[in-house]
Amino acid sequence: MAALVRARRHDPNHLYRMTFADFFHAAKGNVPYGYQCRLACGPTADPDKPDTLLGGTDCRSQLINIPTGLGKTAAVTLAWLWNRTAVPSINSQLSTTNHPEWPLRLVYCLSAR
Repeated sequence: MAALVRARRHDPNHLYRMTFADFFHAAKGNVPYGYQCRLACGPTADPDKPDTLLGGTDCRSQLINIPTGLGKTAAVTLAWLWNRTAVPSINSQLSTTNHPEWPLRLVYCLSAR
């Protein structure tokens, strides 16, 4: 996944860093909710402030108590994918080992109702 995309608005030759909102929109076709941004980018992430959506966050256990239909599956899977692939490493090179504490594999289990 490329973290640099061509700007379509002003200068077609200008490159800018992809934010988590751009990444989420490319995957799902809609903008992320605030909790989805905070899960992927950390507790200070705000969808109305793009500069807070450029980085990743540490992998840690969190309880997500969100009503049905508000994107919990997308939040978890895209936060994992964002932190594994799209967040630039310390030397600004794209890598699949950017946040080594994020596991290489994601196992998603749903409870039987």
